[in-house]
Amino acid sequence: MEQINKPRTEREIIVMGLSLTYAVGVGVFAVIRYYKAEYTVAMMDSVLALFGLYVFALVWKTRNTTLPAFAISVISVFGTIATIALKGPEQVYWAYPSVALVFYLLPTRQAIILWTLSALIILYQLIELPTLKLVTIAMTIFITSFFCHLFSSSMSEQHERLREIANQDVLTEIRNRRAFNQDTSNLENYDGLVSAILFDLDNFKQVNDYYGHAVGDDVIKDTSDFVHGVVANDGNLYRIGGDEFAVLCEGQDFNHAFQLAKQIYEAFSVSDISQQHKITLSLAVAQKESGETIKEWLGRLDSALYKAKMSGRNQIVKSVRY
Repeated sequence: MEQINKPRTEREIIVMGLSLTYAVGVGVFAVIRYYKAEYTVAMMDSVLALFGLYVFALVWKTRNTTLPAFAISVISVFGTIATIALKGPEQVYWAYPSVALVFYLLPTRQAIILWTLSALIILYQLIELPTLKLVTIAMTIFITSFFCHLFSSSMSEQHERLREIANQDVLTEIRNRRAFNQDTSNLENYDGLVSAILFDLDNFKQVNDYYGHAVGDDVIKDTSDFVHGVVANDGNLYRIGGDEFAVLCEGQDFNHAFQLAKQIYEAFSVSDISQQHKITLSLAVAQKESGETIKEWLGRLDSALYKAKMSGRNQIVKSVRY
């Protein structure tokens, strides 16, 4: 079971794209303002543009988006407020891209708090404008903010649902191989305890050959439901593919995973599924050791399962790194 390189997430691409766009856009205005000898505003725009490039580089290197997304949101509204203070009320149009950026990058609650405070400061800066003009600007900012909030909330819900679908096995409705790869990849630099169980059904091919694939699917689904009941809150169950499953025990040592594997093995051996279809389980257990990569750990676990299959099936094999 080879651990593939993790591609850049949609979130990383969005934050990098917006920070780079922001840097280029503000940088263009910095050049124009230097040309017009508006040095104070030009220097501020230069700093903001460089900060946008810094955020881009930070996400590129660390792949972390939480702090960079918040930082670019704050710097965007700060730039709007500062530009209005330095150049006057006509710069208020910078508020509209800023509100879109804030609601697109931040969780709803953070976005509402940050933008509400920013909008109040912006409107306070415009307090000397004629009443009708001030009310017009206030209403357009409010309407834009409202629709940005609705759009952001709707997109967040849709993205969350799509992530759930992408990480869910269609047949068993448990986590799938993609989810397993993501979850284990996130543990690459994890310093705590983590163990895993890998298992599959012995002689499952005979079920498909004799009864047909529809019955085979029922057996896979019933096995998943049965093992999920045994595992409960002691680990996360995944269907890796076909009749192969995994249980990830984050924060648990080898002994915990081995005892859980014994519970699964013993309970399944007397289950109706096993008795009716004459199938058993082969299991492998391994703890990720200090200094061991995810690829090495999962490779060791995979080899242990292969050993269980080749040495008679219907057993648990311990994989210990020496």
